[in-house]
Amino acid sequence: MKLTGNQIRYLLTISDLSKNKHIVRSVDVAREMDYSRASVHKMLQSLKEMGLVEQDYYSSLKLTPAGSRLAGKYMKKYDFIKETLEKIMDIPDGYNLGICNLIELL
Repeated sequence: MKLTGNQIRYLLTISDLSKNKHIVRSVDVAREMDYSRASVHKMLQSLKEMGLVEQDYYSSLKLTPAGSRLAGKYMKKYDFIKETLEKIMDIPDGYNLGICNLIELL
């Protein structure tokens, strides 16, 4: 399954928030990514349709097993690219969309 850079960024963000919080809600994702709640809702619908994210009745989010596997795969690529680029330039913290777009091309 091939994802866009933005979809990769969402998966990595949800994965990271899941590690740090017991319950992850769409508003947490919106705040972390600095996106509107409407934009996040639309992308979450897409990721749910792809079978990568589940959302329960109380709006808590979690990655499905397939979503977790993909997030792990993309995290390795993200870390490699970020570490390589950090040797030659400053890279901001967080899941930089530019790096996620590079991953999309791999």
